[in-house]
Amino acid sequence: MLSKQDLVHYEIFGFILMKNMLSQKEIRTITSEFEIGLIRAEKQTERQSFRKQLNWWNMGPDTPYLASILEKPKFLDIANQILNNEAIGSFSSANSFSGNRTDWHPDTQAKHWKGLKFGIYLQSLNENTGSLRVIPGSHKEPLHSDFKKIRLKESFDLSEIKTDSEGLDVQEVPSYNTSIELGDVIMFDNHLWHGSYGGSEDRRLITLGYFKNPTTKEEIESANQAVEQEKNARSTFPLLSRHPDWTTNRGNNKTRQFWIDRLKSIGYI
Repeated sequence: MLSKQDLVHYEIFGFILMKNMLSQKEIRTITSEFEIGLIRAEKQTERQSFRKQLNWWNMGPDTPYLASILEKPKFLDIANQILNNEAIGSFSSANSFSGNRTDWHPDTQAKHWKGLKFGIYLQSLNENTGSLRVIPGSHKEPLHSDFKKIRLKESFDLSEIKTDSEGLDVQEVPSYNTSIELGDVIMFDNHLWHGSYGGSEDRRLITLGYFKNPTTKEEIESANQAVEQEKNARSTFPLLSRHPDWTTNRGNNKTRQFWIDRLKSIGYI
C-alpha cells in the first residue's frame, strides 16, 4: 500500500517508483511466462516501427501467473487507492523492444479517462540503457497540452510514423530519468508523457492496466474513446486479446467477474 506521502507524490508528479516490490521468485515466474508469450509473438507478428516492438497480452492458461496478476492485492490494492476503490483490471501485457528509443507519448488523450499502468521491467535499466523517462506533472493541464507544442523528431501512433527533421530527439527533451533495478515496479498515470532512450536487443517490459469504473457521462464518453483506441492498437498488435479462459472466469473469481461484466457493458468485450 502507498503511504500518504506516496499518494501526494503520485498526485503531483503522475508517477511513483516502488523499490523491491517483487521477489526474485516472482521475477523468475514472470520471466518464464514472458518467454512463452515471446515465442508466440515472434512466430505470429513482426516488430513495429523504430521501437522494434512486439506487444502481446498474457491472459491465457499458458501464462497463469500473469493472467491472474491483476487480481493480486499487491497491485489491486494500490490501484484502488488511486482510483477511489473503483479499479477495473483491464489487461496484463508484455512488450519486447529491440529499438534504441521509444517516442514521447501519453497512453490516452481521452480527457475524462482515469487510469494507470504498472510497469515491470525484467532487467535493470538506467537513462542510457532504456529506462523510462517521464515529464513530471504532465498528466495534468496545462502541462499535458503544452507539451504538444514541442516539436519532436519522431512519433508512432500505431498507424503511421511521423517525423520532423527539426524536432527534438527523445533524449533532448528535459525529463526525469528513472533508474530501475530488477524487482522494482513503476506506476504512472495514463495521461503522463513518457518515453525511453538507449537500450539493447529485447528489452522486456510487463505492463498492467487498470481504470476507474466510469459512471458519469463524461467518463463513459472517454471510456468509449478508450475502446476505439484499443481496437486500433489491435490492428497493429493482433495478440492484444483477452483469452476466453480469462473472460469465462473458470475460477469464479468475484472480482474478475465484476470486471468482465463491466468490460462487456462498456464495449471492450
